[in-house]
Amino acid sequence: MLMIKKFINKNKHLIKCSREVLKAIDNKIPLVALESSIISHGMPYPQSLEMAKEIEGIIKDEGVQPATLAILDGKIQIGLDPEILDAFAKLRYVEKVSSSNLNSTIFSKKPGGTTVSGSLRICKLASICVFVTGGIGGVHRDVSESMDVSSDLQAIKESEIITVCAGPKTILDISKTYELLETLSIPAFSYRQNNLPAFWYRDTKLQSTHRIESPEAIAKIYSIARSMNCCNGLLLCNPIPKKYSLDQMYLEPLILNGVMKLKKSNITGKELTPSLLKYLVEKTNGKTLLSNIELIKNNAMLGAKVAKALDH
Repeated sequence: MLMIKKFINKNKHLIKCSREVLKAIDNKIPLVALESSIISHGMPYPQSLEMAKEIEGIIKDEGVQPATLAILDGKIQIGLDPEILDAFAKLRYVEKVSSSNLNSTIFSKKPGGTTVSGSLRICKLASICVFVTGGIGGVHRDVSESMDVSSDLQAIKESEIITVCAGPKTILDISKTYELLETLSIPAFSYRQNNLPAFWYRDTKLQSTHRIESPEAIAKIYSIARSMNCCNGLLLCNPIPKKYSLDQMYLEPLILNGVMKLKKSNITGKELTPSLLKYLVEKTNGKTLLSNIELIKNNAMLGAKVAKALDH
């Protein structure tokens, strides 16, 4: 908490904390960081606002303080006060902020929703040890043509943070994404199952290098890594609850069709993932959106427990 305070005091011209985050820091309550691009780009309003409030509530119920990250008025927001969160969720034109355009978005004073890589950069600066998201970006399915690999993977490597997620997004090339994680020496731990998950798919049939049974176990591994001066972040992959997982035979044809349609429409880069997610919500009559919300809730609860375990 001392390091967070020092960072905030030193960078008041660039940082603004919510009232609750400031109070949590003063009371030495652990923080869990959350991205905001899922609010601005991942889900339609008002589901995005409802989801954000519910996720924050889950974390608070565990005795931990949520810190939703965003860019507003040329400042990094660490935590969003209720009135700010409401206003942010209603904004129509929001930059999607990764690690690469964080500086320019701050300079422009445009509102920004932080992605995984943008959020992790802020977490590292502010010494927030646990970050929760839905799924991470990775290697895209047409990588041989597009060379599209998400900056999330490099950001996780450099972050020194525990990222809690449901694995790579299902729309990616899952096996290549996990292979690249291994190449980058990012340990991908699977929570309470032997195989790794991939967002809407609970089981990829890809075996994890290590199965984690408890929040205390990942906290201990993180502590060992820091003691040994390991600078790589850790990835804790938390499978989507069985009830909300989607069948691969049902979803794969829809994903492939969506990728082809978007390619014909020349939708690429930052717009590809949100456009494909929107397409799948429509084609599945909202099933993917419901599953998305439920897996994030599941991750939020685990992330809060990990933050508490680190604090003991």
